[in-house]
Amino acid sequence: MRTSALRLVTAGRAWWGRSLGGRGLNRIRELDLDTHALALCAQQVLCTAPLVVAVSAVLQRTTGQGVSVYVSRFLGLRAEATGDIERLLGRSSNSISTTALVVGMVTAIALSTSVAAVQQRGFELIWTLPRVTGIRSWARQLAWTPALVLLTVAVLGAGRVGRWFNDAVVYTGPVAGSVLQGVTVFLFYWWTQYWLLRGRVEWRALLPGALATALLTVAMVRISRLLMDSQISWQVHAYGLVGAVFVLSVWLMVLSVVIFAGVLIGALFVERRRAEATGRSGDVLGEHPLTVRGIVSAERGEGVTPSARVRNSP
Repeated sequence: MRTSALRLVTAGRAWWGRSLGGRGLNRIRELDLDTHALALCAQQVLCTAPLVVAVSAVLQRTTGQGVSVYVSRFLGLRAEATGDIERLLGRSSNSISTTALVVGMVTAIALSTSVAAVQQRGFELIWTLPRVTGIRSWARQLAWTPALVLLTVAVLGAGRVGRWFNDAVVYTGPVAGSVLQGVTVFLFYWWTQYWLLRGRVEWRALLPGALATALLTVAMVRISRLLMDSQISWQVHAYGLVGAVFVLSVWLMVLSVVIFAGVLIGALFVERRRAEATGRSGDVLGEHPLTVRGIVSAERGEGVTPSARVRNSP
């Protein structure tokens, strides 16, 4: 009886080690991916916050509404929590000069490149690529930052289109808006991986990760619409406006985990498909779906660490 139980435990452990979840946990430990997610959250809080303030000032001047209105609408906040977010993000002076506004926006965009840099490093680790630095990488990160602003606008616009669809065509509840937002996030992170990795991974290989990121993001947004209102109100009541900052920071932390988790799931899925296609078994964590051209560009790219080379090149 005891021998049978041990065999079952051993078989269960072996199955878990070969499964997507077990390999994912092993890869997270190997790459210290949780630390990278925490770093991404910190960069979003420290570097994206100035961009939010700058965009809010622009919106206040052009539309008469600050970014707090759109944040509250996106998170599905009700009256009390909306008022708290308005007090936190809605303070904007109309006396800000155009020069100061432009300088602030440019500075905020330049600082936000750190968010792209952390994501790039995380993607490189997930795909077992050598680290690439230098002016060209920084230029790509700089070009990515306005795309992040466009993503935010597109996601908010998708929500409005979904509400219009419910009113003018057929009522689908949150389905229409969620589908449009999911498609937007999918396209953005499909392109983001390719852009930040400098084309070193094939478009086809990046598709599962973009799809997983989109699905996880939509699920997170729907769950947050159920929880954020009460959490913000309770934290502000207990700790003041710093409580709202804490809740939003936790939300960004979850978003950071979702981004890396989605890309990791996609990479593991592609690796398993490649292993099945080639008839190989065992540990395939070191494999990657790279083209030969991509490997050469990675090794010859500027700023590549000499000791860092792609493992198990095809």
